Amino acid sequence: MTQKPDHQSRREFLHSIGKVAGTAAVYQAMISMGLLVPGDAQAATRRQRWNATSAANLDGPKPTIAVLGAGISGLATAYELKKAGFPCFVIEARDRPGGRSHTLRSGSVVEETSHQQSCTFDQGDDLYFNAGPARISQHHSNLLAYCRELNVPLQALVNDNRGAYIHNSAAFGGRPVRAREVIATMRGNISELLAKAINASALDSDIGFDERSFVLDILRDYGALDQNYRFRGTTRGGLEEGSGGLLPNQAIAPLNLDDFFFDTDVPFTPNFSESYNQSATMMQPVGGMDKIAYGFAEQLQEDIYYGAEVTAIRRTATGVRIEGRAGDESGAIEADYAVIALPPSVLKSIPNDFSNETQNAISSVQYAKPTKIAFQSPRFWESEEQIYGGISWTDPNILQIWYPSGGFGQEQGIIVGSYLFGGSHAESFANLSPAARIERALSGGEKIHPQYRESLARGISVAWGRVPYTLGGWSNSNPSSLLQRADGPFLFAGDHLTYLQGWQEGAVISSINALDNLLDLIAA
Repeated sequence: MTQKPDHQSRREFLHSIGKVAGTAAVYQAMISMGLLVPGDAQAATRRQRWNATSAANLDGPKPTIAVLGAGISGLATAYELKKAGFPCFVIEARDRPGGRSHTLRSGSVVEETSHQQSCTFDQGDDLYFNAGPARISQHHSNLLAYCRELNVPLQALVNDNRGAYIHNSAAFGGRPVRAREVIATMRGNISELLAKAINASALDSDIGFDERSFVLDILRDYGALDQNYRFRGTTRGGLEEGSGGLLPNQAIAPLNLDDFFFDTDVPFTPNFSESYNQSATMMQPVGGMDKIAYGFAEQLQEDIYYGAEVTAIRRTATGVRIEGRAGDESGAIEADYAVIALPPSVLKSIPNDFSNETQNAISSVQYAKPTKIAFQSPRFWESEEQIYGGISWTDPNILQIWYPSGGFGQEQGIIVGSYLFGGSHAESFANLSPAARIERALSGGEKIHPQYRESLARGISVAWGRVPYTLGGWSNSNPSSLLQRADGPFLFAGDHLTYLQGWQEGAVISSINALDNLLDLIAA
């Protein structure tokens, strides 16, 4: 019988968690034990300092702040500055706020370096496509606080749907299967293997004799094993056609483990929604993600200068000078400080007076180049296949199909026909013409939905690596601690400065950090 210590040291306890569940679990355990302050809590503390200090009467007039970029980080920065009474202005090259937070509706235009597309969706409250960020995690407390403050209503986003499909041409004979079938088979077979190991005394050094029955009971329930600890199938994976109504429930036959467990990526797909930032409950603004950007912009109004491209960022004896052009006109404007909320993929090509170290840090940031495509379609996935929201996974040339989480039961909906996070498949997709992108999405999607090609229409795509003033989706590099600090009168903001890269929460946290740095500069 294994002897248990009466207590464990914190280090031993964290080490045991790490062996079983990995570093993410250790991180969360340290937060729970009070050994680590999570990033959002640190940001909340900084925001409290900002609110308390900026509201106080500073000696003399408050300095003027130029904010470069009207993405989420720039908007949040300017919003806080304006609330605190700082003279500020935002310079934005586009004719809209939001940056990568771009929601496409009827009449929207997608500009790429080599193509231009117009969105021809019908008009409707739920007929939109979040071409950039599309979900908000329940843990993103700073962004959610702004949604409340700006009166941006939210709704649940179905990120994980076990009624959606998992497909891989190398598995299941090439046919799509419901996610619940894969998950039930995985759990059942893994539980059976572990139960066999326990009954064969292979784990005696880890599980005491008096603990066996307890662990076996857990495995039986978790894996839906029979009394002999064998996995024979379960109704969790689905019901045989015709059962479950007037007839008793009859489980479908379980998948063959060999069909997907080896030489495919299928076993890793269900774990996607288990990650910290992807687990339920996920949210989205009602009517489109850009509602947040426009909520900020409504508060700033005349303080945002749209259509103004920054052409140089210079130091002066007393502050900064921002040079730019709007249409055929060029000019410059001066301020005491500048918060630079432009992506490094763009910023590195703008002439500037940053220090050599800052310039090197900006140039070293590498960006992912994700792609997305969406279509308008009758909601056959609801009426014919009982899929309400969520994501189907398929071969890596299109990877994901997203079903809308709003407008259930309506006639038309917007379906995301492919979402590629980056890499060679995204690069290949980006290199295609818009018409060829549509064909690739249709030919890949009809492997899952036979009615795909005849149903989908009005496709529109975005290759973020080719979108001017963005040139990428999110940073693939570790955040630069150098860029988290001020460089003279220059401060920096953007999700690339955080470990929440690609998330709007990261953008908000970075803006709070920039404001914190600003207070230090003013007090110096």
